[in-house]
Amino acid sequence: MNTRRTGTRRMSRPQTACIRFGLVCLAFVIYLWICGHWHHRSTKWEILVDGLAESLGHPNFLNIRVYERDLPQHSLPKFLYGGTERPRYVFFANAVNGLGWNNVLQEQLLNAHLAHLSQRAYVFPDFAPSDHPPFPDKLVNGSRHLLHIPMNALLSGPTAGGGLSSDGKDDLSRRAVSEKWWDVACPRSEVVVLNVQQTMREMSLDAASDGKEILTKWVQKLASISDPCVSVEDGSVFDYELFNSDRLLSIWPSYSQSPILENFAWSPLITAAIFRNFHLFSADPPPDFLTPHEGNRPHGFTNFLPLPVSEQPIFGLLAIHVRRGDYEAQCKLLANSSADFCGWNALGTLDYPLHPSKYALGPQIPTQLDISDAEWREGGTLHHCWPSPESIVARLHTVRRDAILMRGQKLQKLYIATNGDSVWLRNLVQMLVADGWDNVSSSFDMELELEERAVAQAVDMAVLTAAEVFIGNGFSSMTSNVVQTRLAGGRDRRTINFW
Repeated sequence: MNTRRTGTRRMSRPQTACIRFGLVCLAFVIYLWICGHWHHRSTKWEILVDGLAESLGHPNFLNIRVYERDLPQHSLPKFLYGGTERPRYVFFANAVNGLGWNNVLQEQLLNAHLAHLSQRAYVFPDFAPSDHPPFPDKLVNGSRHLLHIPMNALLSGPTAGGGLSSDGKDDLSRRAVSEKWWDVACPRSEVVVLNVQQTMREMSLDAASDGKEILTKWVQKLASISDPCVSVEDGSVFDYELFNSDRLLSIWPSYSQSPILENFAWSPLITAAIFRNFHLFSADPPPDFLTPHEGNRPHGFTNFLPLPVSEQPIFGLLAIHVRRGDYEAQCKLLANSSADFCGWNALGTLDYPLHPSKYALGPQIPTQLDISDAEWREGGTLHHCWPSPESIVARLHTVRRDAILMRGQKLQKLYIATNGDSVWLRNLVQMLVADGWDNVSSSFDMELELEERAVAQAVDMAVLTAAEVFIGNGFSSMTSNVVQTRLAGGRDRRTINFW
Protein backbone atom coordinates (compact mmCIF):
# COMPACT_ATOMS: atom_id res chain seq x y z
CA MET A 1 0.00 0.00 0.00
CA ASN A 2 1.45 3.32 -1.07
CA THR A 3 1.52 6.22 1.42
CA ARG A 4 1.54 9.85 0.40
CA ARG A 5 4.35 11.97 1.86
CA THR A 6 3.41 15.29 3.35
CA GLY A 7 5.41 18.26 4.64
CA THR A 8 8.25 20.36 3.17
CA ARG A 9 9.77 19.04 0.02
CA ARG A 10 13.48 18.42 0.44
CA MET A 11 15.81 19.86 -2.18
CA SER A 12 18.04 17.63 -4.15
CA ARG A 13 21.78 17.72 -3.67
CA PRO A 14 22.38 19.52 -6.99
CA GLN A 15 19.92 22.23 -5.99
CA THR A 16 21.58 22.72 -2.59
CA ALA A 17 24.99 22.94 -4.22
CA CYS A 18 23.73 25.56 -6.68
CA ILE A 19 22.32 27.73 -3.87
CA ARG A 20 25.52 27.45 -1.85
CA PHE A 21 27.54 28.35 -4.90
CA GLY A 22 25.26 31.33 -5.53
CA LEU A 23 25.66 32.58 -1.98
CA VAL A 24 29.44 32.27 -2.22
CA CYS A 25 29.41 34.21 -5.49
CA LEU A 26 27.18 36.89 -3.95
CA ALA A 27 29.49 37.23 -0.96
CA PHE A 28 32.46 37.45 -3.31
CA VAL A 29 30.76 40.13 -5.38
CA ILE A 30 29.96 42.13 -2.23
CA TYR A 31 33.57 41.76 -1.10
CA LEU A 32 34.82 42.99 -4.47
CA TRP A 33 32.40 45.91 -4.33
CA ILE A 34 33.63 46.92 -0.89
CA CYS A 35 37.25 46.61 -1.96
CA GLY A 36 36.52 48.53 -5.11
CA HIS A 37 34.64 51.19 -3.15
CA TRP A 38 37.65 51.62 -0.83
CA HIS A 39 40.32 51.03 -3.44
CA HIS A 40 40.99 54.73 -3.87
CA ARG A 41 41.35 54.98 -0.10
CA SER A 42 43.88 52.17 0.25
CA THR A 43 46.22 52.99 -2.62
CA LYS A 44 49.40 54.72 -1.52
CA TRP A 45 49.58 58.24 -2.83
CA GLU A 46 52.28 59.15 -5.29
CA ILE A 47 55.13 61.27 -3.97
CA LEU A 48 55.99 63.84 -6.61
CA VAL A 49 59.20 65.84 -6.89
CA ASP A 50 58.46 69.57 -6.92
CA GLY A 51 60.48 71.02 -9.80
CA LEU A 52 59.85 74.62 -8.79
CA ALA A 53 61.03 73.92 -5.24
CA GLU A 54 64.19 72.29 -6.56
CA SER A 55 64.89 75.29 -8.78
CA LEU A 56 64.80 77.46 -5.64
CA GLY A 57 67.23 75.17 -3.83
CA HIS A 58 64.61 73.74 -1.45
CA PRO A 59 65.10 70.24 -0.05
CA ASN A 60 62.50 67.64 -1.09
CA PHE A 61 62.56 65.48 2.09
CA LEU A 62 61.88 62.45 -0.12
CA ASN A 63 62.85 59.77 2.43
CA ILE A 64 60.84 61.42 5.17
CA ARG A 65 57.78 61.70 2.93
CA VAL A 66 58.04 57.99 2.12
CA TYR A 67 58.29 57.26 5.84
CA GLU A 68 55.16 59.31 6.56
CA ARG A 69 53.23 57.68 3.75
CA ASP A 70 54.11 54.20 5.07
CA LEU A 71 53.02 54.80 8.67
CA PRO A 72 51.00 51.71 9.72
CA GLN A 73 47.87 53.74 10.54
CA HIS A 74 47.70 54.80 6.88
CA SER A 75 45.80 51.63 5.99
CA LEU A 76 42.32 50.28 5.25
CA PRO A 77 39.62 51.02 7.81
CA LYS A 78 39.44 48.42 10.56
CA PHE A 79 36.04 47.02 9.58
CA LEU A 80 37.63 45.48 6.47
CA TYR A 81 40.03 43.39 8.50
CA GLY A 82 38.09 42.33 11.56
CA GLY A 83 37.13 45.55 13.34
CA THR A 84 33.67 46.98 13.64
CA GLU A 85 34.20 50.72 13.27
CA ARG A 86 36.11 53.10 11.07
CA PRO A 87 38.82 55.20 12.70
CA ARG A 88 37.62 58.63 13.86
CA TYR A 89 39.59 61.68 12.70
CA VAL A 90 39.63 65.40 13.38
CA PHE A 91 41.31 67.85 11.03
CA PHE A 92 41.92 71.45 12.12
CA ALA A 93 41.76 72.84 8.62
CA ASN A 94 42.36 76.50 9.40
CA ALA A 95 44.83 76.36 12.27
CA VAL A 96 47.09 79.37 12.54
CA ASN A 97 49.02 80.18 9.37
CA GLY A 98 51.05 83.07 8.10
CA LEU A 99 53.01 83.13 11.36
CA GLY A 100 56.28 81.58 12.49
CA TRP A 101 56.97 77.97 13.36
CA ASN A 102 56.52 78.44 17.09
CA ASN A 103 53.10 80.06 16.78
CA VAL A 104 52.12 77.08 14.65
CA LEU A 105 53.73 74.51 16.96
CA GLN A 106 52.06 75.65 20.16
CA GLU A 107 48.65 75.44 18.52
CA GLN A 108 49.30 72.09 16.88
CA LEU A 109 50.35 70.50 20.17
CA LEU A 110 47.15 71.64 21.89
CA ASN A 111 45.05 70.57 18.91
CA ALA A 112 46.65 67.12 19.14
CA HIS A 113 45.83 67.03 22.87
CA LEU A 114 42.22 67.98 22.12
CA ALA A 115 42.02 65.23 19.47
CA HIS A 116 43.40 62.67 21.93
CA LEU A 117 40.90 63.57 24.65
CA SER A 118 38.12 63.38 22.04
CA GLN A 119 39.22 59.86 21.09
CA ARG A 120 39.99 60.93 17.55
CA ALA A 121 43.13 60.66 15.45
CA TYR A 122 44.80 64.02 14.94
CA VAL A 123 45.52 65.05 11.33
CA PHE A 124 48.96 66.63 11.01
CA PRO A 125 49.81 68.90 8.05
CA ASP A 126 53.08 70.04 6.51
CA PHE A 127 54.57 73.27 7.80
CA ALA A 128 54.84 76.02 5.17
CA PRO A 129 57.00 78.87 6.52
CA SER A 130 55.46 82.00 5.04
CA ASP A 131 57.00 84.03 7.87
CA HIS A 132 60.84 84.04 8.02
CA PRO A 133 61.35 81.34 5.34
CA PRO A 134 64.69 79.49 5.68
CA PHE A 135 65.30 79.62 1.90
CA PRO A 136 64.47 82.16 -0.82
CA ASP A 137 61.01 81.37 -2.15
CA LYS A 138 60.31 84.01 -4.82
CA LEU A 139 59.99 82.90 -8.43
CA VAL A 140 61.07 84.95 -11.43
CA ASN A 141 57.55 86.29 -11.86
CA GLY A 142 57.59 87.64 -8.31
CA SER A 143 55.16 85.11 -6.83
CA ARG A 144 56.10 82.99 -3.82
CA HIS A 145 56.51 79.21 -3.88
CA LEU A 146 56.48 78.23 -0.21
CA LEU A 147 58.71 75.51 1.14
CA HIS A 148 56.70 72.58 2.53
CA ILE A 149 58.33 70.80 5.46
CA PRO A 150 56.92 67.40 6.50
CA MET A 151 56.04 67.15 10.18
CA ASN A 152 58.50 64.30 10.72
CA ALA A 153 61.37 66.55 9.69
CA LEU A 154 60.58 68.63 12.78
CA LEU A 155 58.98 66.35 15.36
CA SER A 156 58.52 62.75 16.33
CA GLY A 157 56.05 61.35 18.81
CA PRO A 158 52.24 61.43 18.90
CA THR A 159 51.76 64.74 17.06
CA ALA A 160 53.69 63.40 14.07
CA GLY A 161 52.05 59.96 13.90
CA GLY A 162 54.15 58.18 16.52
CA GLY A 163 52.85 55.93 19.27
CA LEU A 164 50.65 57.28 22.03
CA SER A 165 52.40 55.00 24.53
CA SER A 166 56.10 54.45 25.13
CA ASP A 167 55.78 50.68 24.56
CA GLY A 168 54.11 51.08 21.16
CA LYS A 169 51.09 48.97 22.19
CA ASP A 170 48.52 51.69 21.64
CA ASP A 171 45.60 51.50 19.22
CA LEU A 172 46.72 52.30 15.65
CA SER A 173 43.33 53.81 14.88
CA ARG A 174 44.03 56.56 17.45
CA ARG A 175 47.43 57.56 16.06
CA ALA A 176 47.80 60.84 14.17
CA VAL A 177 47.63 60.66 10.39
CA SER A 178 49.00 62.93 7.69
CA GLU A 179 46.84 65.38 5.79
CA LYS A 180 47.49 63.24 2.71
CA TRP A 181 45.79 60.26 4.37
CA TRP A 182 42.92 62.47 5.51
CA ASP A 183 42.30 63.28 1.85
CA VAL A 184 42.19 59.53 1.11
CA ALA A 185 40.11 58.36 4.08
CA CYS A 186 37.70 61.28 4.33
CA PRO A 187 36.28 62.50 1.00
CA ARG A 188 34.55 65.85 1.38
CA SER A 189 31.10 64.31 0.98
CA GLU A 190 31.63 62.34 4.22
CA VAL A 191 33.08 65.19 6.32
CA VAL A 192 31.18 66.90 9.13
CA VAL A 193 32.28 70.55 9.19
CA LEU A 194 32.37 72.56 12.41
CA ASN A 195 32.69 76.32 12.02
CA VAL A 196 34.85 77.56 14.91
CA GLN A 197 33.09 80.88 15.46
CA GLN A 198 29.60 79.41 15.24
CA THR A 199 30.49 76.49 17.52
CA MET A 200 32.08 78.85 20.05
CA ARG A 201 28.86 80.88 20.21
CA GLU A 202 26.76 77.74 20.60
CA MET A 203 28.94 76.70 23.56
CA SER A 204 28.89 80.22 25.10
CA LEU A 205 32.63 80.67 24.61
CA ASP A 206 34.27 83.99 23.78
CA ALA A 207 37.60 85.85 23.89
CA ALA A 208 37.50 85.96 27.69
CA SER A 209 36.86 82.24 28.22
CA ASP A 210 39.27 80.23 30.34
CA GLY A 211 41.47 77.70 28.54
CA LYS A 212 40.20 74.72 30.52
CA GLU A 213 36.60 75.64 29.72
CA ILE A 214 37.41 75.89 26.00
CA LEU A 215 39.18 72.52 26.05
CA THR A 216 36.44 70.76 28.03
CA LYS A 217 33.56 71.96 25.86
CA TRP A 218 35.35 71.16 22.61
CA VAL A 219 36.18 67.66 23.87
CA GLN A 220 32.50 67.10 24.63
CA LYS A 221 31.49 68.42 21.21
CA LEU A 222 33.93 66.30 19.22
CA ALA A 223 33.30 63.16 21.28
CA SER A 224 29.54 63.48 20.77
CA ILE A 225 29.77 63.31 16.97
CA SER A 226 29.46 59.74 15.69
CA ASP A 227 30.67 60.50 12.16
CA PRO A 228 34.26 59.37 11.57
CA CYS A 229 35.46 62.51 9.77
CA VAL A 230 35.24 65.97 11.39
CA SER A 231 36.86 69.12 10.01
CA VAL A 232 37.21 72.19 12.26
CA GLU A 233 37.25 75.23 9.99
CA ASP A 234 37.22 79.04 9.76
CA GLY A 235 39.30 79.78 12.80
CA SER A 236 41.37 78.38 15.66
CA VAL A 237 40.00 76.67 18.75
CA PHE A 238 43.06 77.92 20.65
CA ASP A 239 43.80 81.31 19.18
CA TYR A 240 46.82 83.61 19.28
CA GLU A 241 45.42 85.73 22.11
CA LEU A 242 44.90 82.72 24.34
CA PHE A 243 48.56 81.72 24.05
CA ASN A 244 49.59 85.19 25.18
CA SER A 245 47.45 85.28 28.31
CA ASP A 246 47.20 83.57 31.67
CA ARG A 247 43.88 82.04 30.54
CA LEU A 248 46.05 79.33 28.97
CA LEU A 249 47.49 78.06 32.25
CA SER A 250 44.41 76.17 33.46
CA ILE A 251 44.97 73.65 30.64
CA TRP A 252 48.39 72.65 31.99
CA PRO A 253 47.33 70.00 34.56
CA SER A 254 45.57 67.97 31.85
CA TYR A 255 48.00 68.80 29.07
CA SER A 256 51.17 68.07 31.06
CA GLN A 257 49.99 64.48 31.64
CA SER A 258 48.96 63.92 28.03
CA PRO A 259 50.95 61.52 25.81
CA ILE A 260 51.25 64.47 23.42
CA LEU A 261 53.76 66.05 25.82
CA GLU A 262 54.95 63.00 27.74
CA ASN A 263 56.12 61.31 24.51
CA PHE A 264 57.20 64.47 22.70
CA ALA A 265 60.46 64.07 20.79
CA TRP A 266 62.49 65.94 18.22
CA SER A 267 62.89 64.30 14.83
CA PRO A 268 65.80 61.99 13.90
CA LEU A 269 66.89 64.71 11.44
CA ILE A 270 67.46 67.01 14.42
CA THR A 271 69.18 64.24 16.39
CA ALA A 272 71.65 63.89 13.51
CA ALA A 273 72.36 67.63 13.47
CA ILE A 274 73.05 67.70 17.21
CA PHE A 275 75.26 64.62 16.99
CA ARG A 276 77.51 66.18 14.34
CA ASN A 277 77.74 69.48 16.23
CA PHE A 278 78.02 68.05 19.73
CA HIS A 279 81.57 69.41 20.13
CA LEU A 280 80.00 72.88 20.32
CA PHE A 281 78.11 71.92 23.47
CA SER A 282 80.41 69.57 25.35
CA ALA A 283 83.97 68.26 25.56
CA ASP A 284 82.57 64.76 26.15
CA PRO A 285 81.66 62.33 23.35
CA PRO A 286 77.97 62.30 22.34
CA PRO A 287 75.80 60.09 24.57
CA ASP A 288 74.37 56.85 23.21
CA PHE A 289 70.90 58.31 22.59
CA LEU A 290 72.43 60.73 20.06
CA THR A 291 74.63 58.25 18.20
CA PRO A 292 73.59 56.51 14.96
CA HIS A 293 72.71 52.83 14.93
CA GLU A 294 75.05 51.41 12.32
CA GLY A 295 73.59 48.79 10.03
CA ASN A 296 70.07 49.52 11.18
CA ARG A 297 67.50 52.12 10.19
CA PRO A 298 65.26 52.23 13.25
CA HIS A 299 63.16 55.15 12.05
CA GLY A 300 62.74 54.01 8.48
CA PHE A 301 64.73 56.76 6.77
CA THR A 302 67.79 57.29 8.96
CA ASN A 303 70.11 55.53 11.36
CA PHE A 304 69.30 58.09 14.06
CA LEU A 305 66.51 57.81 16.60
CA PRO A 306 64.11 60.57 17.65
CA LEU A 307 65.34 62.68 20.57
CA PRO A 308 62.89 62.52 23.51
CA VAL A 309 62.87 65.60 25.71
CA SER A 310 63.08 63.26 28.72
CA GLU A 311 66.68 62.27 27.94
CA GLN A 312 69.41 63.48 30.29
CA PRO A 313 70.57 67.08 29.79
CA ILE A 314 73.88 68.16 28.28
CA PHE A 315 75.76 68.75 31.51
CA GLY A 316 77.73 71.96 31.88
CA LEU A 317 75.85 73.72 29.07
CA LEU A 318 73.99 77.00 29.48
CA ALA A 319 71.89 77.72 26.38
CA ILE A 320 70.27 81.10 25.78
CA HIS A 321 67.70 82.48 23.36
CA VAL A 322 68.56 85.97 22.14
CA ARG A 323 65.95 87.14 19.64
CA ARG A 324 67.17 90.04 17.48
CA GLY A 325 66.64 91.00 13.83
CA ASP A 326 63.24 92.58 13.32
CA TYR A 327 62.19 91.84 16.90
CA GLU A 328 63.07 95.33 18.17
CA ALA A 329 59.89 96.78 16.63
CA GLN A 330 57.85 93.95 18.17
CA CYS A 331 59.38 94.63 21.60
CA LYS A 332 58.40 98.31 21.35
CA LEU A 333 54.88 97.29 20.37
CA LEU A 334 54.71 94.93 23.36
CA ALA A 335 55.99 97.67 25.68
CA ASN A 336 53.41 100.17 24.45
CA SER A 337 50.60 97.66 24.95
CA SER A 338 51.74 96.60 28.45
CA ALA A 339 52.02 93.00 27.28
CA ASP A 340 52.82 90.14 29.63
CA PHE A 341 54.91 87.03 29.11
CA CYS A 342 53.61 84.38 26.70
CA GLY A 343 51.34 81.97 28.55
CA TRP A 344 53.56 78.92 29.02
CA ASN A 345 56.48 81.10 30.16
CA ALA A 346 54.67 81.62 33.46
CA LEU A 347 55.35 77.94 34.11
CA GLY A 348 59.07 78.68 34.14
CA THR A 349 58.81 80.87 37.21
CA LEU A 350 58.64 79.76 40.81
CA ASP A 351 55.64 82.06 41.30
CA TYR A 352 53.33 80.08 38.98
CA PRO A 353 50.32 80.26 38.80
CA LEU A 354 50.47 84.02 39.44
CA HIS A 355 49.74 86.28 36.49
CA PRO A 356 52.96 87.25 34.64
CA SER A 357 52.18 90.95 35.17
CA LYS A 358 52.90 90.46 38.86
CA TYR A 359 56.53 89.56 38.12
CA ALA A 360 59.18 92.24 38.51
CA LEU A 361 59.76 93.46 34.97
CA GLY A 362 62.72 95.77 35.26
CA PRO A 363 64.47 95.84 38.64
CA GLN A 364 67.73 96.68 36.86
CA ILE A 365 66.51 100.15 35.85
CA PRO A 366 68.00 102.50 38.48
CA THR A 367 65.85 105.54 37.69
CA GLN A 368 62.54 103.92 38.61
CA LEU A 369 61.84 106.51 41.30
CA ASP A 370 62.15 109.36 38.82
CA ILE A 371 59.74 108.15 36.13
CA SER A 372 56.04 107.40 35.83
CA ASP A 373 54.52 103.94 36.23
CA ALA A 374 53.85 103.78 32.47
CA GLU A 375 57.45 104.67 31.65
CA TRP A 376 58.68 102.16 34.23
CA ARG A 377 56.53 99.46 32.70
CA GLU A 378 57.71 100.31 29.18
CA GLY A 379 61.37 100.39 30.17
CA GLY A 380 61.07 97.11 32.05
CA THR A 381 59.44 95.38 29.10
CA LEU A 382 62.11 96.58 26.68
CA HIS A 383 64.84 95.50 29.07
CA HIS A 384 63.52 91.94 29.15
CA CYS A 385 62.46 91.76 25.51
CA TRP A 386 65.47 93.49 23.89
CA PRO A 387 68.37 93.10 26.39
CA SER A 388 71.58 95.00 25.73
CA PRO A 389 74.92 93.15 25.40
CA GLU A 390 75.94 94.47 28.80
CA SER A 391 72.77 93.19 30.51
CA ILE A 392 73.14 89.81 28.74
CA VAL A 393 76.69 89.42 30.09
CA ALA A 394 75.58 90.45 33.59
CA ARG A 395 72.58 88.09 33.56
CA LEU A 396 74.71 85.12 32.45
CA HIS A 397 77.28 85.90 35.12
CA THR A 398 74.55 85.83 37.80
CA VAL A 399 72.96 82.62 36.51
CA ARG A 400 76.35 80.88 36.37
CA ARG A 401 77.16 81.97 39.93
CA ASP A 402 73.76 80.94 41.30
CA ALA A 403 73.92 77.54 39.58
CA ILE A 404 77.08 76.73 41.53
CA LEU A 405 75.90 78.15 44.84
CA MET A 406 72.35 76.78 44.83
CA ARG A 407 72.53 73.53 42.86
CA GLY A 408 76.21 72.67 42.47
CA GLN A 409 75.99 72.98 38.68
CA LYS A 410 79.23 74.06 37.02
CA LEU A 411 78.32 75.79 33.78
CA GLN A 412 81.31 76.06 31.46
CA LYS A 413 79.98 76.12 27.91
CA LEU A 414 77.55 78.58 26.40
CA TYR A 415 75.33 78.23 23.33
CA ILE A 416 73.51 81.25 21.85
CA ALA A 417 70.42 80.58 19.74
CA THR A 418 70.03 83.82 17.84
CA ASN A 419 69.20 85.53 14.57
CA GLY A 420 71.30 88.54 15.49
CA ASP A 421 73.62 90.47 13.19
CA SER A 422 77.01 88.76 12.84
CA VAL A 423 78.96 91.88 13.89
CA TRP A 424 76.72 92.39 16.93
CA LEU A 425 77.12 88.72 17.85
CA ARG A 426 80.91 88.80 17.46
CA ASN A 427 81.14 91.71 19.91
CA LEU A 428 78.86 89.91 22.38
CA VAL A 429 80.97 86.74 22.20
CA GLN A 430 84.12 88.74 22.94
CA MET A 431 82.47 90.24 26.02
CA LEU A 432 81.35 86.80 27.22
CA VAL A 433 84.79 85.23 26.77
CA ALA A 434 86.25 88.13 28.75
CA ASP A 435 83.75 87.32 31.51
CA GLY A 436 85.20 83.84 31.89
CA TRP A 437 83.21 81.48 29.67
CA ASP A 438 85.37 78.57 28.48
CA ASN A 439 83.64 78.17 25.16
CA VAL A 440 80.96 80.23 23.41
CA SER A 441 79.18 79.05 20.26
CA SER A 442 76.03 80.11 18.45
CA SER A 443 73.56 79.24 15.72
CA PHE A 444 76.11 80.61 13.23
CA ASP A 445 78.60 77.88 14.19
CA MET A 446 76.27 74.98 13.45
CA GLU A 447 77.21 72.88 10.42
CA LEU A 448 73.92 71.80 8.90
CA GLU A 449 73.02 69.86 5.78
CA LEU A 450 70.35 71.10 3.38
CA GLU A 451 67.33 69.45 5.06
CA GLU A 452 68.64 70.41 8.51
CA ARG A 453 68.96 74.04 7.45
CA ALA A 454 65.24 74.02 6.69
CA VAL A 455 64.53 73.11 10.33
CA ALA A 456 67.41 75.07 11.90
CA GLN A 457 65.09 76.80 14.36
CA ALA A 458 63.92 73.45 15.67
CA VAL A 459 67.56 72.33 15.96
CA ASP A 460 68.20 75.38 18.15
CA MET A 461 65.11 74.59 20.21
CA ALA A 462 66.29 71.03 20.78
CA VAL A 463 69.60 72.36 22.13
CA LEU A 464 67.78 74.87 24.36
CA THR A 465 65.62 72.04 25.67
CA ALA A 466 68.58 69.71 26.25
CA ALA A 467 70.86 72.24 27.98
CA GLU A 468 71.40 71.89 31.72
CA VAL A 469 70.29 75.51 32.25
CA PHE A 470 68.30 77.81 29.95
CA ILE A 471 67.68 81.55 29.65
CA GLY A 472 64.97 82.80 27.31
CA ASN A 473 62.83 85.73 26.26
CA GLY A 474 59.57 85.68 28.20
CA PHE A 475 57.73 87.50 25.41
CA SER A 476 58.73 84.94 22.75
CA SER A 477 56.69 81.95 21.59
CA MET A 478 59.95 80.12 20.84
CA THR A 479 61.03 80.46 24.47
CA SER A 480 57.49 79.49 25.53
CA ASN A 481 57.73 76.23 23.59
CA VAL A 482 61.16 75.51 25.05
CA VAL A 483 59.73 76.04 28.53
CA GLN A 484 56.92 73.54 27.96
CA THR A 485 59.21 70.91 26.40
CA ARG A 486 61.77 71.30 29.21
CA LEU A 487 59.06 70.78 31.81
CA ALA A 488 57.60 67.90 29.79
CA GLY A 489 61.03 66.27 29.94
CA GLY A 490 61.25 66.63 33.71
CA ARG A 491 63.67 69.56 33.88
CA ASP A 492 63.73 71.44 37.18
CA ARG A 493 61.80 74.70 36.99
CA ARG A 494 64.77 76.40 38.65
CA THR A 495 66.86 75.73 35.52
CA ILE A 496 64.59 78.04 33.50
CA ASN A 497 65.42 81.75 33.52
CA PHE A 498 64.40 84.89 31.64
CA TRP A 499 66.14 88.15 30.80
